Amino acid sequence: MMDKVGLQALSYRLGQSRKRANKGTDKRTGKQGFLNRVSLGLMLLTTLLGVSAVAWSENVAKISDPYEVVEAVTDEVLNVVGAKQALLDEDPQAFYAAVGEVLSSVVAFDYIAYGVMGDYAKQATPEQRQRFSEVFRENLISTYAKGMAVYGQQKIVLVRPEGGVGDKDRIGVEQKVQTDEGEHTVTYTMAKSKRDNAWKLLNVTINGINLGKTFRSQFSQAMRKAGNLDAVIEGWSASANG
Repeated sequence: MMDKVGLQALSYRLGQSRKRANKGTDKRTGKQGFLNRVSLGLMLLTTLLGVSAVAWSENVAKISDPYEVVEAVTDEVLNVVGAKQALLDEDPQAFYAAVGEVLSSVVAFDYIAYGVMGDYAKQATPEQRQRFSEVFRENLISTYAKGMAVYGQQKIVLVRPEGGVGDKDRIGVEQKVQTDEGEHTVTYTMAKSKRDNAWKLLNVTINGINLGKTFRSQFSQAMRKAGNLDAVIEGWSASANG
């Protein structure tokens, strides 16, 4: 539902999907544990944050290896948590803005938002597509920034396969995250921009759950219910601000 587009709705939907796939697991620990892992996974997208917006914008294009992109900012994100976490309570919008400035240098928001809209993107006007991209960006940034503040101290190990990147222009960068619940896998879909050859984030998969597809399904469901693009965009925006 569009008034639940944020973290709670995503966690609930993913939790329901996992419950159906694992009917034999313990209901109490299975549901709560998975929702915790989803929340952790949402935070992990913010490992593409780290250095100041200016420094990152200047340096990210110089990193020619997607593994190094992820690894470098993963090392820096703990510094962000320590330095800026207080802003979440004192001035959350300033915290989100700081996160957003850095994230925008790495994440292909317009590309992701277009994919989330699916076939409805072709029906939308350029203004509607731009507006959805903006509210989608705002929703993601606030969700991930909150997650980063909650889950700031986790052991994250980059998995670098033999052979490296080679001549690939699209690759999945995998991390293993160690928590009290066990090991979790996060895969970042990274692609090389044709414009400047910089590596950009296109999608995230958490323990086998594809977030891009999940958001797309959510958008489609909202359209079937509302039947109006403006209403769906407005609902997505309301969830970001609520």
